[in-house]
Amino acid sequence: MRAALMKYKEGLYRLLLSLLVFLVAVLTGGETERLAPFVVALLLLLCVGLLTQSHARYLTLPFLHLTLLLIFCYDSFSVFIGYIWLLPIVVIAMAVHLWRLGPRARRGMTLPPLLAVSAATLLGGVGMISPADYFRPASLVFMAGLGPGLVLSYWIMKRELEARESREALKQDLLWWGVVAMAVVFWHVMPLILENGVLYIAHVPQWSNNISTMLMIAMPAAFAQKRRGLPHYMIAALMFAAVMLIGSRGGQIFVGVELLVCCLVAWLQEKEYLARIWNRFYFLLALLGVGYLLWFLAANGDAFALVSTDETRFNMLLRGFEDFCRNPLFGSGIGYRGNADLYLGKQGTINWYHVFVAQVVGGLGLCGILAWSYQLYTRFCLAWRVRGEREVFFALCYLGLLLMSMVNPGEFCPVPYAFLAVTLFVALENHLEQSTPQ
Repeated sequence: MRAALMKYKEGLYRLLLSLLVFLVAVLTGGETERLAPFVVALLLLLCVGLLTQSHARYLTLPFLHLTLLLIFCYDSFSVFIGYIWLLPIVVIAMAVHLWRLGPRARRGMTLPPLLAVSAATLLGGVGMISPADYFRPASLVFMAGLGPGLVLSYWIMKRELEARESREALKQDLLWWGVVAMAVVFWHVMPLILENGVLYIAHVPQWSNNISTMLMIAMPAAFAQKRRGLPHYMIAALMFAAVMLIGSRGGQIFVGVELLVCCLVAWLQEKEYLARIWNRFYFLLALLGVGYLLWFLAANGDAFALVSTDETRFNMLLRGFEDFCRNPLFGSGIGYRGNADLYLGKQGTINWYHVFVAQVVGGLGLCGILAWSYQLYTRFCLAWRVRGEREVFFALCYLGLLLMSMVNPGEFCPVPYAFLAVTLFVALENHLEQSTPQ
């Protein structure tokens, strides 16, 4: 009875928080000045939680929803720099939480490649860019976040996700995150669709790539639920539709690939052959997904020209290989600004290549290529070992992020994406360690 009551309270908490965030997102119209006070309020709520909770189980969803609100605040450095007074509060709250949590420097199979990637990130640009570019504040923030910050995150989450209940809660949090993102998309596009009478929008919002990335991370969580059923498959289908409708070109291609992989894995996990064919919704879902994807491709072929020879991303890809040739060992580094003629980042950001391959090859050189190959191989091996269990969908959440990273910064954004990548594989790692006989 007590466990059932606790489950009910947790569900109500997620519902009310998600509803509140949805209302804030739509009623403020995504305007930075109107959103900023709510973002600050949510951040302060997280600080209170960090100060009072010994584990972050109930803080994951507020953190995810905070990142969702922030995607609407494009080019908002001048607004949020006014809240710099919050920094000491955040630092103190995190320090107190870590002291109470007591993370230990434990080693799992994903830690060595993470250390290698961290080292490659710090070494990136050595011998090529100037000290001024290497040590400028934005460069140092991103290098710290993508280097030592991720190693520290690994040790923190290794402790946070020790309990099976914490990993189950993470699945729920990812699902609710995706549901809110999906609802925001439908709220935004439905009036345009009703007005234009077509199933896509002509004006793609600035935040389409980010919200598509979030939806692609969250979608496999619908398949990962403990009691997977028809409602979860319908949620996954709606997330798929939301990505297709919002107009992100990368999302429109890659979400179909991800959905098919999720359906295939769920299908293979069924124990009975007949149940695989007749008794599950995801088989129909896969067929509908393929059909819709093909229809959209036929009707809107130009929307799927992800990288053409005359657009910026293609030129960035070429620039990445040129920069590799200039500094084969360590690449151009995070602080590199030599591609400002192709892409000029907003204040407080870096000059991304916007293509994962170019960011690794051109930005980190041979050192980065080896480190990232090691990391991707280790992550694949970890996912393969749990392929028959629900936890494999943590790896498919990462697949969504990795696919979108091919045409967006993705994995090279410390928060939330790189942090989430580490978290997802720590959850897999802990599950495997606890389920394998010693």
